[in-house]
Amino acid sequence: MLTAFREDTFRRFSGHFDQHSDTADAGPSCAHSIKMAVEHVVEETSGRLRAVSGYSRRLREPVATALRSIDEMVDQIPGVFSCQRSTFATDPHVNAFFADHNSLREVFSTSKEVRDLFDTNAAAEQCFALLCMRREERRQLGVALVDDQLRKDVMQITVSFTAHQLVSPGLDEDAAKCALKCCIFNCVIGHVRTRTTQLTSDTSDLENRARALNGRLRRLAAGTPEHAALQRQIEALDAELQQQGPRLNSLDEELRFVADSLLRLDDIVACRHQTLYVDRLGIKQDNAAATNVHELHLAEIQVATKPPRVARLVSFPRAELL
Repeated sequence: MLTAFREDTFRRFSGHFDQHSDTADAGPSCAHSIKMAVEHVVEETSGRLRAVSGYSRRLREPVATALRSIDEMVDQIPGVFSCQRSTFATDPHVNAFFADHNSLREVFSTSKEVRDLFDTNAAAEQCFALLCMRREERRQLGVALVDDQLRKDVMQITVSFTAHQLVSPGLDEDAAKCALKCCIFNCVIGHVRTRTTQLTSDTSDLENRARALNGRLRRLAAGTPEHAALQRQIEALDAELQQQGPRLNSLDEELRFVADSLLRLDDIVACRHQTLYVDRLGIKQDNAAATNVHELHLAEIQVATKPPRVARLVSFPRAELL
């Protein structure tokens, strides 16, 4: 299902859908892709939503809106750069992202997906992929030139990139972008599914506790200390229920929650662009004025409360495989 609507939606139509109409701008085939995407959302959140009358129609606009937002988000990520031994020495991004050229080659060479791609495409000279990493910053004392004097007690911030992961390698840049868009979309759906389950479970638990306390309260005489204490507990539970969020007491309410979540994608996923200045040793600098400082353009993607990950589109030549 995911591969099918990925090809029809993200790659062919680039997310340009009419959110105010039941027909997409690109015609019947595009509308068919949106329908497949809707079914994918329902399947991954709760298949029971198909019992709600008009579920597909009600989800069309939210799904198209989410796809378009993700499409625009990924298209703003800086373009592909080549990862290989020669660029490790010349490209500041490659130099910063990897400890050395051997670790660079190891990341790609140990990827089963990269190996499988080259094995099944004998003529392919390079692959493209989404490279995800975790950015880490550490404070430490180091050596620096301060007021023309060499000091060994200067507090510095080192920047490093770890936990490298390659996502869905492809034969061209479009395939790599497509993989990232689908990855984000699936992460959003997973978050919505988790929130739906959590809201249903937490609300049910609080309501059961409130019913039990109300039952005890009816058996107590009014005006007693125990009655007053129990009343305060019930009021606290009621306040917690009010802060809990939407109550999903029916499939219709659950469908509305899924649709609203997709329409408010900014509450779930964010892509932050920032510029870092580092030297060849990975020491963070305030600006580009210092000697031998490189400017790094980073895009960090964060879904819900998960740690943000630096995402870059990269290419890697077959000849560099270990």
